[in-house]
Amino acid sequence: MNRIHMIPGSNISSRIDDLETGRPVAEVLVEGELSPFEHEALYQLLKKHFRLEQPSYSDLLDEIIGTRVNIVFHHPYDRKFFTDILRDDWRGLKELFKQIRYRRGRLGAAFNLTFIDQKVRLVFSLGLLGEEELGSAMNQIAHLTGIVAQMMRPETMVEALERVETSYDGKTDRWQNFRGVGLTDKKEYVFHESLFRWKTRSDM
Repeated sequence: MNRIHMIPGSNISSRIDDLETGRPVAEVLVEGELSPFEHEALYQLLKKHFRLEQPSYSDLLDEIIGTRVNIVFHHPYDRKFFTDILRDDWRGLKELFKQIRYRRGRLGAAFNLTFIDQKVRLVFSLGLLGEEELGSAMNQIAHLTGIVAQMMRPETMVEALERVETSYDGKTDRWQNFRGVGLTDKKEYVFHESLFRWKTRSDM
């Protein structure tokens, strides 16, 4: 017969806290509005894998879009994030983004996904995209970890970078225009694909 042994000083809430402590942190900032359904769906999907508070809201200053959703993952941008953390829910996040975009009609929606580790903040900026473009952009994010890791090697840089941002181009169906800011010199750098090196804008 199975027996349950009580551990002195332990309780369910403390064990839940222990489980939560092992999860990476995520933050959600919405510029504009989400419907109650969208809010709850996004929160519940991320809550399964991350420690996070309820999404916070701010005014949308850009009037050409309906909503902008910013998600910050306090986890390195690596293969483990997709295979061990989000797993199949990356597909769920993609489908939820499509629904949010669709419900905004002609105004559409934009999304920013940020990955933060101890060295750099990496931002994927998804502007106003069609459904197929949005799906392709999200799919590519899950498969670019290797090439981005090569781009971020110290030997490709003049100066360590504190922030890197890239945007998706629907016409070419690829992430491009990788640009960064130096950690100490605060100069703007652009990744030169043919040289596979970071260059200051003045050197381009």
